[in-house]
Amino acid sequence: MEVAAMIEKTAQIMSQYAGRDKSLRSLYFALLVYSTKLRREKAALLVAFAKQMSQTRLVLRQFNHFAMIQACRSAYNAYLNGPEDRVEHALISGITGIYSVYGVVELLAWLADAKLVALDAGNLFKCCLYMWIAALICGIIKTARQILKKGIQKSRDDQLTLVALGSDFVSAINSLPFQFLWAGKLSLRTSATFSLIASVIGLYKLY
Repeated sequence: MEVAAMIEKTAQIMSQYAGRDKSLRSLYFALLVYSTKLRREKAALLVAFAKQMSQTRLVLRQFNHFAMIQACRSAYNAYLNGPEDRVEHALISGITGIYSVYGVVELLAWLADAKLVALDAGNLFKCCLYMWIAALICGIIKTARQILKKGIQKSRDDQLTLVALGSDFVSAINSLPFQFLWAGKLSLRTSATFSLIASVIGLYKLY
């Protein structure tokens, strides 16, 4: 891709929510990975700066609620019309429903963290983590089915998606607050690297 075309494409992507979100996510985890190579004082400063990227993403996600409501309506209408692949539809509807509830719970957690509502922010953010893992599992199953249907040669995009979902799943399980599989056993650098892989793939697919 020529430089002019790359600039034009990047400008187009950055004008979209998905482009900004995935760019911020990639930058956040890239900074986390890099911080593990620095001394403690500098690492703490870089991590604090990186958290601003994460906080920005949280704020931007609050503008997604109406889009998620519309997605739920579309999923329901598809159900009424009788989807060709009911398993596929169930997985897509599950992902959509989970992320819709996730958005509301995250909003409450954000408000609780700001002391604007009398709720336990920590427990709400934990619920968000559990829902994210559930959505990832649905996404992994859905993508694996697509690969099996299309075959290896015709499913390159799905294979990338599966790698991204799997990478996020590894990092998500590591974040669980109780002992399960490899929860809590990965270093910050390893966990952030898996998340960075998922983020870069997501950004790459926009191009």
